[in-house]
Amino acid sequence: MANFWRTSVPRLGWGIALTAGLVTLPAHVTQAQADTFGAIAWSQRTGAQGYAWNYRTRLGAENRALQECEAQSGTGDCRIMVWFRNACGSIAQTRDGSVGTAWGSDPALAEKYALQSCRQYGACRITRTFCSNE
Repeated sequence: MANFWRTSVPRLGWGIALTAGLVTLPAHVTQAQADTFGAIAWSQRTGAQGYAWNYRTRLGAENRALQECEAQSGTGDCRIMVWFRNACGSIAQTRDGSVGTAWGSDPALAEKYALQSCRQYGACRITRTFCSNE
């Protein structure tokens, strides 16, 4: 079993809510396979986002997501919203730009948890979902 983390951030505040739960990893992930990491970064000021997948380290994925976000935003406020290993990540948004992010063992779970994380700010829609091994 792996930890599941989801985060949500309102557009007008930096309150981050973390909720822990349990999710099982896909059966095809074994010790023999190399881990793959992914990450999602977000800028509160501009709404810019950055993504990374298929990285061999968490740090590598986070750095790439931050670089991509900052290249679009240019504000210096991009933050990692979620990182994941051998799993999928998703980001959901409200019309005003509030976001919720999450990871899960497959795309459907990642989307479900991201929507749950985001709904505290209003009606949300998924804007991006991907897996670390893509």
